[in-house]
Amino acid sequence: MARQKHFRLPDDVLERINHRDKEMYPTENVYITEAVRNFFKKEETENVMDKLEDIQDKLDRIEKKLEEDAGKKYSSFSSDAEKKELYGKPDFLKY
Repeated sequence: MARQKHFRLPDDVLERINHRDKEMYPTENVYITEAVRNFFKKEETENVMDKLEDIQDKLDRIEKKLEEDAGKKYSSFSSDAEKKELYGKPDFLKY
């Protein structure tokens, strides 16, 4: 159920409302409602992006650690035969 509220808006905001796409937003109320809803969607998207960036950072650290550990393992082998056994044939020799 819609309630009526009255707001005092700055002139620049009123100007934007008055110059809206009137086919897409026939009334001021529809325009403002969509603007507010999009604001919340933007906040949610930003929160998700922040979480994804944190996850990517963790994955990057894990990948780096795995590469370091693999490098240590690789350098600890005494013979080329042991290295080949661990890593297998190069791709160009498999066919």
